[in-house]
Amino acid sequence: MATEAVAEDEAETMASTGDSLNSFVEIASGTATGLGIDRGESIGTGGLAAGEDLDEVAEGDYWRQNFERRPYYQAGRPYEYYEPGYRFGWRSAVGLGKDAVEFEDIETQLSRKWTYELASGEMDWEDVRQAARDAWNRARRLQSSRR
Repeated sequence: MATEAVAEDEAETMASTGDSLNSFVEIASGTATGLGIDRGESIGTGGLAAGEDLDEVAEGDYWRQNFERRPYYQAGRPYEYYEPGYRFGWRSAVGLGKDAVEFEDIETQLSRKWTYELASGEMDWEDVRQAARDAWNRARRLQSSRR
């Protein structure tokens, strides 16, 4: 990655996590525009259904602040362990638009998609299932509250 891109990535990540003293200025001025963890993977991946406005940065921030309170959290595991499941869950949920679908109704399809298309070999479906379900349910609730 080019030096400039690395600097932008670090600035955005710091702004996103609140580790930067100037995070508000960076966000408001548009200088926090690198490809950080909450935005970099979203480019070219299909994104949201038409009319939906789920903010991936806000979702990442929410889960980063709350993952340790979840019943499946294991002491000592960092956010980065759970993040792929959260991201997969919220993206899968918003991809359905306003259809009333429960996680259990499509879990088999989600498991296959994770296993055959997305898994990096380090985490299988059982590793990400609970986080994916949690983020799925939150995204569906957010969608239904916007209707």
